[in-house]
Amino acid sequence: MKFNSVKFEISILYTAILGLILIAFSGILYLISNAFLHQIDQKLKDRAQAVDFTVRSYLGVLGDDHEAMAEAMAKTLAMKRENFLQRKTWKISQEWFQQSQELNLNNSYINIVSKDEKEVFSSSNMDQRMRLDFLEDIQFPSRSQAVFQTLNVEHKNIRVIDYLFTDRGVGQYLIQIGIAQDPIAQQLRNWLYSIAVSVPLILLLTSFVGRLLANRILKPVHEITTLANKITQQDLSARIKNRNFGTEMQSLVESFNEMIARLERSFQHIEQFSYHTAHELKTPLTIIQGEAELLLRRERTKEEYQQALRIVMEESRRVLKTVDDLLLLTKLGYTQEVFKFEQFDFVEFFHEIIEQNRLLAANKGIGIRVHLNNLNPPLMINGDRLHLRRLFFNIIGNAIKFTSEGGCIDIYIECSHGKVISSISDTGPGIAPENLKKIFEEFYRADKNTPGSGLGLPIAYTIAKLHQGEIHVDSQLGHGTTFKIILPQN
Repeated sequence: MKFNSVKFEISILYTAILGLILIAFSGILYLISNAFLHQIDQKLKDRAQAVDFTVRSYLGVLGDDHEAMAEAMAKTLAMKRENFLQRKTWKISQEWFQQSQELNLNNSYINIVSKDEKEVFSSSNMDQRMRLDFLEDIQFPSRSQAVFQTLNVEHKNIRVIDYLFTDRGVGQYLIQIGIAQDPIAQQLRNWLYSIAVSVPLILLLTSFVGRLLANRILKPVHEITTLANKITQQDLSARIKNRNFGTEMQSLVESFNEMIARLERSFQHIEQFSYHTAHELKTPLTIIQGEAELLLRRERTKEEYQQALRIVMEESRRVLKTVDDLLLLTKLGYTQEVFKFEQFDFVEFFHEIIEQNRLLAANKGIGIRVHLNNLNPPLMINGDRLHLRRLFFNIIGNAIKFTSEGGCIDIYIECSHGKVISSISDTGPGIAPENLKKIFEEFYRADKNTPGSGLGLPIAYTIAKLHQGEIHVDSQLGHGTTFKIILPQN
């Protein structure tokens, strides 16, 4: 595995996150178990102080020697109410009995031992084995008055306090009080130990699992890489199969497949575009070449030379028109900065276009009628005058071209829902339904004998689109065609 790979980073990140979770969980367990342990230690300290105070109380009445110490220890560990006849210690026993009940000392293990370990006093619930375990790890505090430790006695964890008792008359004794650890605290501590021991193994296993998950997550990426290396311009049909990769990766796969599909369409478009361009330019160039070869075979009359030159000039104009249209389509598609948008009155602008087209229509004996439906000029739009002029000239020019002599072209202009709608209807032969979807394709002409390059309508469509507009076509064979140009009103 490479250290700078995404797979390695995912594996390390997965392991690190789980490691942090385990550390945080262990920390919480540690704090909780310490809190429980602190509570137990506080209870032990309270009980040790109570035993210390009671022993001193008995010694204050019984005397200050070893015999009195032995009697005080016995009375303290008995934790019973004495007979009223024992007047000296009766009151102390009453108070001590009450306090021992409150402190729940009956459930505690109490062991009191002299410093030389010759005198040992134990509570009745301690057997010989337990006394030996208590004495085995005995610790006389040197600086502090109390030391805490945990003893394992008969498979039970006992928390023990070693509390120093000092008296001038009897010397030093060690009060040992133990209570079984709370099961919950013990369980928490056991969990803590288990986690501490198993963390390295868990992290190692997690690293392995993280690598497997990384492989699964990155599988679509590997497939995309493999497929991308296989794709060439000769074959763009390959696609990644749709599988259950997960939402994000599924989106990546779909985006990649869509990109390849767009590239495939683009290559097909370029191929078709190149073919049609070559075809459109080949015909006039062939004619020019043929006329030139014909002239060079022998001497021609002046009229023949003039006729040949007129043909060459006409075909040259056709080539130049095609080249200009191709350049314009390229600019419109890739350099939209050629547009210079400005606000202007659409009605005034459209009247100028109509007046210029009336002359062309009049030459064929075609009438143009303009209908303004409920318009309140000025009707302002935001657009490029030059290119919008080309759009309408192309569409009106087509209407004039396909309308028979004596026909009529009706133009309707209306405003609806913030849109300026221009409808141009002719009385020409109409367009077959199967051809309607193709008329905006470059070089498409339903009738190959019709003059033109087949670029006028694609240019008009592109200009409308770049103005956030639309062009719709409705046509019936034998009844004419209607082009509807929709532009946003400013």
